Amino acid sequence: MNNKLLEVKDVFKTFDRVVHALKGVSIEARENEIVGVVGENGAGKSTLMKILVGVYSPDKGEMYHKGRRVPFPRNPKDASRRGISIVYQENGVIPWLKVYQFLFLGYEDKYIKFMTLQMDRMKEQACEILEELHVACNVEAFMHELPLSTQKMIEIARAILGVRLESEDSETTPIIILDEPTSPLTDDERKELFKDLLKMKRNASFIFISHIIPEIMEFTDRVHVLRDGNLVAQYDLSREKMTEEDLFRAIVGRKSSEYISRSEDREALGEEVALSAKNLSKSGHFYDISFDLHKGTCIGFFGPAGSGKSQIIRTIAGLMSYDAGDLKAGDQELKADELPHVRLKRGIGYFSGETGKELFLNWSIAKNISIINMEKILGKVIPVIHFSAEKKMAENIVQKLEIKSPSVGTDCYSLSGGNKQKVSVGKWLERNPDILLLDDPTIGIDVGAREDIYEVLLEMKKNGISMILVSDEPKEYFILCDRIMFVMDGRVQKVLGPEEFRKVMST
Repeated sequence: MNNKLLEVKDVFKTFDRVVHALKGVSIEARENEIVGVVGENGAGKSTLMKILVGVYSPDKGEMYHKGRRVPFPRNPKDASRRGISIVYQENGVIPWLKVYQFLFLGYEDKYIKFMTLQMDRMKEQACEILEELHVACNVEAFMHELPLSTQKMIEIARAILGVRLESEDSETTPIIILDEPTSPLTDDERKELFKDLLKMKRNASFIFISHIIPEIMEFTDRVHVLRDGNLVAQYDLSREKMTEEDLFRAIVGRKSSEYISRSEDREALGEEVALSAKNLSKSGHFYDISFDLHKGTCIGFFGPAGSGKSQIIRTIAGLMSYDAGDLKAGDQELKADELPHVRLKRGIGYFSGETGKELFLNWSIAKNISIINMEKILGKVIPVIHFSAEKKMAENIVQKLEIKSPSVGTDCYSLSGGNKQKVSVGKWLERNPDILLLDDPTIGIDVGAREDIYEVLLEMKKNGISMILVSDEPKEYFILCDRIMFVMDGRVQKVLGPEEFRKVMST
């Protein structure tokens, strides 16, 4: 574990002579370990990783492999020859390829003999590497048939295979960079992925980038913390005693919402019922769901993938119908076939963490905020858009949520993930619905942006907005919810308060 496999020292990188992405960063990866690299969006993580795999060249710095100084790779193929490869966050599989075809995609020339592709040899070697790396699947299966966690493991296996096929040193230990590999996975799929990764450590080293602090704490051996292009801290988690709050403060520089007392807020629960359900059912998804959501409170539906929690919130949003039961917003009956825009008129908003669905990415920040707030910027006499009012409204949201952007006219596709999410929250903050449905509201964003969003949502609660939460992040339930309903097989098994929920999740 003490053998340094890869080390970079004093790496600098500037873009356009203005943006200082890296300011003398040094990290190392040792043999057979998982080393974490963490930081908020814009901290320099992605830039550093792209330098390691040859996408960018550093302005200055040194690189060492097994203690010997080497030049930085010129391109990703050159990095593979050095034993370095990367698996990106986005799902990089080709669904209609078979497992063995995907594994050897781009390396077919190494399996041609007498102008014939040796598929039997490819299948045999595919079985060997998957067995070596403890990935259980049929090499003849199509990629789309496999669970997402298995697909991600095959992406990692392909990266290791590529290093071996390209490497100049057959004995080198592959260094695989994992760029937020768990973002598209459910909680159960994450556990499966890490179970396999811990076995893979015998054959490779990993540089692991994640915004999810618990998985960094549990599965990495050491961690490097970046902030604003600087290395601000590094910890040996196998030796140093740290809490998740310690790591959070190192990343963000402030206290987490989880550790701020909410007791006063939770004691002042509203009596007015904003939304009620009685024996709400959808065949094949959920059954006999009953609850009263009070004004200014939040109910969470928690459960594993396939429990029915997502279908419950989608039904309330009008994205799905229901078969039986009653659903009311105040005194208004919500009919089973009502569409989302009708529910919105009734005061029910739906906020998904998937910014590709929540935003028009080729539209400006201002237009994305105004699209559901048109009545605030239309003239009362002549219904035309007052662009000055639209701009002022957007500027207020940008300032309040500290959205980092050159202007409110900037198109959303150019924003970081966290800032896109803030724009999504901002339009609902401006809309001020009676009820806001939260469907994985902070998925895939950094811990700092997540905290900013929590603070906005908590403020909205204080102002009387009622909420329902569905998430794969247990801590969100403790921070935001007043009651948590455990769902299994489409039915509510028990209802807990936030403190009880935290105790259950920590055992």
